[in-house]
Amino acid sequence: MDNIKSQKANILVVDDIPDNLRFLSKTLTEQGYKVRCVQNGARALKAAQLEPPDLVLLDIKMPKMDGYEVCQQLKASQQTQEIPIIFLSALDDVTNKVKAFEVGGVDYITKPFQHEEVLARVHAHLTLRDQQIQLEKQNAELIKLNEQLKQEMARREQAENTLQVADAKLFSMLSEQEAKRWGISGFIGKSQSIIKVLDEIRRLQDVEKTNVLILGESGTGKELIARALHFGGVRAKGPFMPVNCSAIPDELAESHFFGHVRGAFTGATGDRKGYFELANGGTLFLDEIGDMPKRLQAKLLRTLEDGTLMPVGGHQEKKVNVRIIAATNANLPAKIAASEFRDDLYFRLASYIIDMPPLRERQEDIPLLAKHLLSAFAEEMGRPQVTLTAEALATLENYPFPGNIRELKNLIEHALISSGGAQIQPQHFHFIEQAPVDSVQQPNPAVETISPPNATNVDPAVSQIGPPDQTLSDEENILVYVREHGRINNTQCRLLLGLDRDRCSRLLTKMNKEGKLVREGERRGIYYRIAT
Repeated sequence: MDNIKSQKANILVVDDIPDNLRFLSKTLTEQGYKVRCVQNGARALKAAQLEPPDLVLLDIKMPKMDGYEVCQQLKASQQTQEIPIIFLSALDDVTNKVKAFEVGGVDYITKPFQHEEVLARVHAHLTLRDQQIQLEKQNAELIKLNEQLKQEMARREQAENTLQVADAKLFSMLSEQEAKRWGISGFIGKSQSIIKVLDEIRRLQDVEKTNVLILGESGTGKELIARALHFGGVRAKGPFMPVNCSAIPDELAESHFFGHVRGAFTGATGDRKGYFELANGGTLFLDEIGDMPKRLQAKLLRTLEDGTLMPVGGHQEKKVNVRIIAATNANLPAKIAASEFRDDLYFRLASYIIDMPPLRERQEDIPLLAKHLLSAFAEEMGRPQVTLTAEALATLENYPFPGNIRELKNLIEHALISSGGAQIQPQHFHFIEQAPVDSVQQPNPAVETISPPNATNVDPAVSQIGPPDQTLSDEENILVYVREHGRINNTQCRLLLGLDRDRCSRLLTKMNKEGKLVREGERRGIYYRIAT
């Protein structure tokens, strides 16, 4: 017997026969129950209202008000309707027992009473009542937790809405003219990769000094990320100084970055501030950082480490407060391995890395980008809005876009003009790519027009690329291909060997350093031919 429960249980016993009351009272009290006894229905109802019991033992046959009516009134009251009621009766008729359950009874005890039966049934229903109360409490807790969850979901939804507004405002700090100028369309999309980039930009905007390295192919929008970080961040009121490291003459690089004093060299007719001083208090954006001259890398590292610089020809150091955002489409680890880029500079620049995916890896964004660009160019040209046919959209979605969003812009602009205001068809696109040309037959390579994806007249040098000869090494397969076609670029190397972009880049760079191949062209037009 559960004495802990019994000590807390309050039982109301209702019977018009004193001997029955004495027996039940003695039996239950000995087990630790708190027992109250009344001899009629009216007193039972009053006692239950004054102090609701945990269990009622109720005689059926009583004068004036029988047990059925007492039970019905207890069940009609909100205060007592949940109290379990066990009927007491000497009646063995099935009809009476059924009626007892119909009016709300949970059990019955037959007279004359049996000691063990009374205790067993009382204990069983008190246990059930206790479990019911616990379930009700748990249910109330669940309802409370569910309400809290709803409130939390509402807060999160509000936060998401706020986040969307923040995303919308992410670039609104730039003027509408600036947004168009810097290719804001590059951030239109719903792909997980773009959502991730936006999240990283948002996080970095609140950080003042952390240097950022932006990786990505040409045309993916690296400078736009840099501008968003600056104009949407704590340094927005400071200058934004973009520098293309590949466009600075080696002999003038130091002067351009650190400035010079009058007379420092021939032609230095006055003091001149360098990029670092011009960006003081703001952001210095170093585009194509992988092309920075090795000699300049050491001096750049020193300025990044201690925030000071020495102008060319100067004798007094200057203090600068500049955040560096660098970008490159080069494989910096490969350049480090080839001793073309300092590893200490890399680690100084790469405090945080943002990897901007190529357009071919975010195909779900192409329809949104195309629609946005069509609308923008139509407005700019004063033309009516046009749409793409399903075939035209499929053509774009299946195209690898080596030039990424920059190339998509060119395609859309050309197609809008070519269509003459009609719906854009696949033939309105002008796909261009550096075509591999035999160096002996055509020594002056040109950019040739190629057909869109899925067309039949693809450039033969590309369409004839098959699986490599398994008996040859990767380098030997490359040399065989170059002997047949005159040259090879990274795209053709990937198609030939089935390797990724970085692996092919390292392989071609290695063969170039070993003198097996000669590198020619610049940036997207880079190709390799047999060394002569």
